[in-house]
Amino acid sequence: MQEQAGIIAFDQGGTTTCSPSPFERQVADGPALLDQSSVDMTQGPQGVTATVLTHEADFDALAGEWDELVSVSCQHGGFFSRWHWNRVWWRMYAPPHSELFLIACRDRNGRLVGLAPLYRHGRSIKGLLTVQEICFLGTGAGLKTSEHLDIIARSGYQQLVGQGVAACIQQQAVWQRLWLWGVHANSPVLAHLMKAFGAAATVLPCDRLPYVTTRSDWATVKLGLGSNLRTNIDRYIRRIQKDYKCEFSSVRTSEQLEEFMDSFVQLHQERWQSKGEPGSFTLPNFKEFMQETLREAFRCDRARLWMLFLDGQCVAVLQAFVDRGVAHYFQGGFKTGYDKHHLGSVMIALAVQDCVQTDGIDEFDFMGGGATYKDHWTKTVHEAIELEVLRTGFRPKLYAAISHFAYVYKRTLPQKVRKKIRKALGPLAPKFQ
Repeated sequence: MQEQAGIIAFDQGGTTTCSPSPFERQVADGPALLDQSSVDMTQGPQGVTATVLTHEADFDALAGEWDELVSVSCQHGGFFSRWHWNRVWWRMYAPPHSELFLIACRDRNGRLVGLAPLYRHGRSIKGLLTVQEICFLGTGAGLKTSEHLDIIARSGYQQLVGQGVAACIQQQAVWQRLWLWGVHANSPVLAHLMKAFGAAATVLPCDRLPYVTTRSDWATVKLGLGSNLRTNIDRYIRRIQKDYKCEFSSVRTSEQLEEFMDSFVQLHQERWQSKGEPGSFTLPNFKEFMQETLREAFRCDRARLWMLFLDGQCVAVLQAFVDRGVAHYFQGGFKTGYDKHHLGSVMIALAVQDCVQTDGIDEFDFMGGGATYKDHWTKTVHEAIELEVLRTGFRPKLYAAISHFAYVYKRTLPQKVRKKIRKALGPLAPKFQ
């Protein structure tokens, strides 16, 4: 497909139309309902039809196919691309007035070969300006829940899926900004998507995802640790085993989860509140979100909850989602008052050791966010990027200008100076402080 060529589209009624170049279409300034529409892409003997789906009934109908596609896709990991995770997120955290923008790609036999798990909503810069944005499910709502995101593709269909998704997005006039955050820099679909958008696409690094390879043995894993941790971690474990009656166990079923969920929440909150932070479970609906997603993940053998008992008392927990060979360390917590025993480090070490000993787990993923303790565990990382495409028009240009000014303002002025400006100007102070 040529970048600026017309797109052959098949509308809901089944007639064939030729859409103009996507960057010549008029851009809508506000919300607009989108009728289902499709585009056809061909490459040699292969052909793919990409269809935009906007109704929750379509979301529900995709469940089985969606998960089967993730299981055989060419992407890394896959848990945060699973249907159930995204369905629960959409129900609990979808921004007001948002609309699904799922793009399903099917081959000539009707088999699902690609999926872009997207939605559309109004993105506001601190109330100054709103643009209609298309982004991944699991992002854009102010609560970071999902990482390792991507457009999902079956092996051999990366190019057609990337082109088809881009074509579906380009032909619609309901958006002004495309923002895809958290994609692996080596995504098998990303290059084809970028090529389809051409010079309109901007790509920037957005996160680093440290990980430990667990295909070897514990001695090999330790070679990748920071020098201090490498020297002391086994001693930390021996000390705690000497001072207490230790039991390290793993919750593996939904029934066990119900028994230990309260301990998990309590220890997570205790850890963060001891640092002066509120903890994740004070966030709206977060406990309910975790209970529901964990229940399903345990049912499908895609979760672990490791627990450490000292003299019969649960003092540390570490929770991970496990999918396609990757254990994603998602939440953890431990009791205060055990500083000399380094509970956090011991708990991670025991969890990594369990992954090393478990067939089918090749990687322990620390996930993103930049916490400095991760640097002591590994130097190997997956680089993540964000892709942005702004449509032509006054509103997207103004959005870009305000965003750039806010970025420079925050990077240039120290927080103390910004506080003084906010205090001096009162309601006239920049809202992006």
